[in-house]
Formats: sequence, structure tokens, C-alpha cells
Amino acid sequence: MKKKFQICTVVQGKNLVTFVKNLKKAQASATMVELRADSIKDFNIDDLPIVKGPTKLPSIFTFRHEKEGGLFKGPISQQKEILKEAFDFGFTYVDVACDNPILEDLGKKGKKQLLLSYHNNEGTPYLEDLLDLLEDMRAVRPAIIKIATLVTDYDDIPILAALLKKAKKDEKLIVIGMGRKGEITRLTFPSMGSHIAYVTMKGEKNIAPGMLTEAQLKPVIKYFNKH
Repeated sequence: MKKKFQICTVVQGKNLVTFVKNLKKAQASATMVELRADSIKDFNIDDLPIVKGPTKLPSIFTFRHEKEGGLFKGPISQQKEILKEAFDFGFTYVDVACDNPILEDLGKKGKKQLLLSYHNNEGTPYLEDLLDLLEDMRAVRPAIIKIATLVTDYDDIPILAALLKKAKKDEKLIVIGMGRKGEITRLTFPSMGSHIAYVTMKGEKNIAPGMLTEAQLKPVIKYFNKH
């Protein structure tokens, strides 16, 4: 039985005004949005209501530090404060890196909103290492697990495909190959069971190399729905 996947449109903006404008634009056609608040310059905890207020669709709040492959360059303590508050703001999910210390403070309620993520912007580890990582992430008991690695060689793609095949029944696992050589995974992995396909807004600069637009993914969706 095939697993259904969701398409999530990534929303970003250099400032709050641009971000909110892009959010409203995205929601005109999207079914789910990732709110990349780390793209907003000088974003602080008081800005959370401004981001949450116009959000009408299922959402993923993301505030990733540059050390985690994100765009926020401020103090770790500030990131922690914002992420903790985000769990109480009603976002569907909150993206947290698998080695972020905030995980120690999350209870059962928070874990129901937790999208636990791992990003490797340098390359794709061996399959054995990724399988060990997957088990460690499962132990946290998040709502969704996301593993994204940079594809530096096409031999990395079978490794990621093998990892995706290890998803348990009813487990929400996202596997993505980043970079230009990883584009094929963004087209094919959703139909293989990767839970969320991230797409960029038309006309927006990709926040991650290799990310596709919704228009590029539509033919795959059409094929998936027919078979």
C-alpha cells in the first residue's frame, strides 16, 4: 500500500513585511507551509504572533541556526527561547535539529508537534551510520523524522533510497538528497514514501540547493495518483 505524501511550500523573507506577504501569496495555492523564520533578519520572540497570525494552513515552524544548516546567526540561547515558545503557539509542527538541547525539555505534548531533523551539508554518510542515526531519532519519539544529506556523488542516491525503505509502517519519515545531484530524490522519493515534499515558491530563490517548485513536482503527483 502506497503512503500518501504532502507538499509543503517553503515561505521565507528578509524582513517581516516581505515574509507575511510571501506567506499570504503561498497560501493561495499551497496545502501546507514551512515558515522559515530564520530567514527573517533580527527575528525575535515578540515576532511569533506576526508570523502565526496569518497562517491558515498546516504549518512547520523552522528557526534553524547556521550551525545546523540554517540562516539564524544569533545566540543559541535566543534560538532556544524562540523554539520553546513556538511549541505553545499552535504551529502544527516545530522543526528541531536532532542534537539541539531543547529536546531535553520536551514532554509528550511537545513531541506530538516535533519534526526532528538532521541536515548534513557536507555529504551523505554510510548507510550503516544513517541507520544508527535513524534509530537514535526514533528513540526521541517525534511526530516526524527528517533526514537530509548533500548528494556529492550519484552513488549517494541508492544509500538514501535504502534508508527510506527502512521506514516502519505508519512512520512519518522524510528523506531528501540535497544539492543539484540530489534533485532526482525530490522528484521520486515522495512516491516511494517520503512523507513531505518541500517546494519553493515560484519566483523565489531556493532556500536549499536542488529544491523544486510545485509546478515541477505536479507531473510526478499526477503519475503517483494514477498508479
